[in-house]
Order: sequence, then C-alpha cells, then structure tokens
Amino acid sequence: MRNRIAAGLAMLAAMVAFAADGAAALAGVQAAPRPPVVFTPLPERAEILPVMGCDALAAQNFLGIEGAPARITATELQTRENGRQFCMVRGIIAPQIQFEFHLPLRGYTGRYLQGGCGGACGVIYKTVSPSCDNQVAFDGAFAVSFNNSGHVGPAPMDTLWAAYDPQLRIDFAYRAAHVMAVTAKEILAVYYGSKPAYSYFMGCSNGGREAMMEAQRYPGDFDGIVAGAPALWITGGVTRIIHEARIARDEAGQLILTQRSTEILHKAVMAACDGLDGLVDGQIDSARACRFDPRTIMCKPGQAEDCLTPRQAEVMAALYRGATDAQGRQLFFGGEPYGSELLWAQPGSFLLRGSDLAANQIKFMIYGGESHQDFDWQSWAPGKAEVADLMEKGGYYNANNPDLSAFKASGGKLIMWQGEADNAGGSHILQDYYQNVRDTMGGFAGTHPFLRVYFLPGVYHCSGGYIAYEHDMLGAIVTWVERGSAPDAIVGAAVLADGKVRTRPVYPYPVMAKYKGKGDINAAENFKPVRPKQEPNDHFDWVGAGMTGGAPPKGR
Repeated sequence: MRNRIAAGLAMLAAMVAFAADGAAALAGVQAAPRPPVVFTPLPERAEILPVMGCDALAAQNFLGIEGAPARITATELQTRENGRQFCMVRGIIAPQIQFEFHLPLRGYTGRYLQGGCGGACGVIYKTVSPSCDNQVAFDGAFAVSFNNSGHVGPAPMDTLWAAYDPQLRIDFAYRAAHVMAVTAKEILAVYYGSKPAYSYFMGCSNGGREAMMEAQRYPGDFDGIVAGAPALWITGGVTRIIHEARIARDEAGQLILTQRSTEILHKAVMAACDGLDGLVDGQIDSARACRFDPRTIMCKPGQAEDCLTPRQAEVMAALYRGATDAQGRQLFFGGEPYGSELLWAQPGSFLLRGSDLAANQIKFMIYGGESHQDFDWQSWAPGKAEVADLMEKGGYYNANNPDLSAFKASGGKLIMWQGEADNAGGSHILQDYYQNVRDTMGGFAGTHPFLRVYFLPGVYHCSGGYIAYEHDMLGAIVTWVERGSAPDAIVGAAVLADGKVRTRPVYPYPVMAKYKGKGDINAAENFKPVRPKQEPNDHFDWVGAGMTGGAPPKGR
C-alpha cells in the first residue's frame, strides 16, 4: 500500500483535464524510500558557455518573434541543491502565456528540454515527469522550460478561465506548447550564441497530451518526445468521470466504498491475477489479462469481516466496466484498471470529486460558457448523440490523430508510457490509440523506427504505485535521438514493502518481461523478452470510435 495516499491526492489535480501530473503528495505523509534508478548515460557533448550575463538577458528584445511576441520580465541567478547555478528567466508570450526558463551557467550541451503541464494547468511547473529524471534534467546539460498553458487557473478543478475566451482555450489545447518552443529557441540563440542542437519534450497526463499535440500538429518542434499517460480524449472522458461520481454515493449522499473495502478488493484481485504471467511476484504485468468479479467476495450470511457488501460489490463491478448508455454501449474506453483499487476511496479520485470536474469541463472548456450552464450531472444520461456533440464542440482538445507521418519524416523519436494501475488513464485508451497509429503507419514495422510504447506494471498515474517503479525515460529518448540506439528494455527500480530493491525490465509493447526460471526475481537480469504469438488487436468498441472533432474556435 506504499504511496497510495500520496498518489491518491495526486489525482486531485489530475481530474481537471482528465488527469494531471500525479506527482503531488499529501502534506505530512512520509515519502517512500527512493530506489537506485537505473539511468542511461547521456552521450557526451561539448560544453557551451553563455555569451552574456544573466542580467543582460532581461534587456534583449523578443517582441519580433513571428506569431509569438515575447518579453522577459525578470532574471535571477540561482544556485540549486546540487550546486548547479542557473539563470532563472521569467517571461510572457502574448497574450497570456507565462513561462520560466532554467538556463545553466556551466555544463550546458546544446540540449533544450520543455516540460509539460498537468491538469488544466494555469500554474508553472517546476519538475518533469518521470520525477527521477529531474536529477538528469537539472544537472546542467539541459536548458529547461515550463509554461502555464496560457492562463492563470483559479483552482485545480475550476476551468472558469475558459469561458468567453476562445484564445485561452486554443492556447491550452495546443498553441502554448508550440510557441514556448519557438520562443525558447530564440532565447537560447541569444544567451548561448546558437539555437539548441537537440530539443526534447517530456510531459505526463495533460502534459502527455501536450506532447502528442506537438508530434501531431508541430512535428518539427522537437527531436525527441516522451508522452506519459497522455490524456488523449479530454472531451469523451467526461462521460466516464460522471459515471464514477454518480455511482459512488448512496441515496443519502454517503460514499459507498471505504478504504477498507478497496483494500479487501485489491488483495483479492492480486491473489487472482498476480500469477497470470507465470510468476507470483506481487504485481500484475497486464491489467487487461485480469478477470475478477468483486461479487465473488460478497459477505455471506453472518460474515462481517474481509468481505464486501452487495452494494459495494456492484459499484466495484461498474467501475471496472465503465460508463455505458441505455443500450449498454460503452461511452468511453472502459473503466478502472485492475490493480488501481487502493486509489478509489482516496481524496482526489473521480468518485469523490468527479462531479465538480465534469461540470466545469462541460460548461466552460467544451461549451465555452455559451451554453449548458444549467448542466446537471446527476440527471445527465448521455448517448451517442451527446458524445458526438462533445466531440464537435471540444474535439480540438483531443490529441487523438493517429497520423504521425510528418513527425516520422522529420526524424523525430517518440516514447509513450503509462502505468498498468493508472486509475486516471484507465485500461484501454493508450492501447486503442497505438492500434490506430499502427493501422495508419504500417503496423509495428512502420511504427517501431520512431515510436515505442511501454506499459509499467504496478505504477499509478504519472508516479507512485502499489509497486512504485521509477524509470529513466529521458536518457532513453536522448540516446535514441543522438546515437540512433532505439530503446529496448527500460529498467525500472522500486523499493518493496520489505525494504528490498527490485529492478525489472519493461519492453516495448507488446513484448512482455518473462522470468527465466531461476535467480532472484528482484533482479532485472533474470528476465527475458517474450513476444506474443499473435499481434494484438487493441481496437476498443465505444460509441465515439471513428468520430473526429470540430474546428477550434477563432482566436484573436
């Protein structure tokens, strides 16, 4: 149960844009021990020194950047805990995109790294995801930027900023990340005397959606992209969020599930599905292979401990199934993945706060404050027509275009990843998208030269997990871009409940890590890659399949 409270609260911000960064932690909760992460050494490059002082940068004029006039508002020399000195640059890109830029005084190697922003953003992040990669990102080799996606948010689940302002909606949807990249490269050219040799993007959840928008809309911005748990379908996701919020409470408004009930279910799920991969090791390697009915552990007459009430079991079964319409058709990509149970009753889950989220998304982000202001989540009964209208009005938020041919042609490399126990990302969204990409790009043979997808057992949304593995994605993407060495196994490291360290490889989907049959199961070298005999067909049958979004609103 390590990290379940911290990861549960991480869902609070996550819910704004169908998921946020997931790295936030509950104040006062002791952090789990950090494992010895297996980092991939960066290719060596010559150091590039600044050609001017940090204070002199503030006087430079960036108002002439085409489509992205920018102004630096402040600069400050900072020394970090690791001893590295940075010129911290703060600025704004028209109309309201606020940014921070960390420019190293020593060690810079011509690499630019842009971090994504979680949830509905409205703030400026300080870290990248996966969190372990901050050690590499801020060690001097990279100039690192973050931005607020073009607006200041009033609260994590309040998207009032989106009402009546189409430009802010466009900036959040896709423009802010692009013009940040354009502006950052101009600043680097002035401060170091040349534009970056290599540019990278890392984001998770909504930051993962931003990453995919870059690959789909602006394929020349970045050489390498890491998209974690990408919120690919913001508009359709409100159906699932409302479904979970609606079934969570009884007629008196009381929560039906308790933390104890989710612990009972998680224990039963692990007992039923842990060994499906041939090894009982405390983790489910593929949540989609699991089949467990919570109704099998309902309390029998006279039993009151270690069992579920009938109402709890029905709610849990409905959470796994996901939202459906009156005809029983799936309204979205299924529901909760097996293994995510410990988060369901935590403070930030869709069950507890999903109604606030969905109402704000529908009123302000999707319909722009112009309609649906009397939206009632308790009585809303969506079907295919409602999903189609959501797509027509807000489909421009969705990063679901499977045609990545321009990004591939530009020489770009892309890593996508998601935790197998990600209760925000669900069970099928990324698999379905990757299937559509393969259909479009020529199967695995056409995608493997530029795209690898990884599913991380035991991991929650962007960070944490019932086994909280940490994986170095930054080293993998840099090595792929700069050396042409495509990543195969990426080794995750975690500290188990008994204090032991486990390392375990994860291979590009659909290849699975299989135990060789001897040796320590906590040592990565005792596992090998095994490819399934048949290629998977991961198309998910839901009412929105094949729908495309309408045109974005007209901005300034």
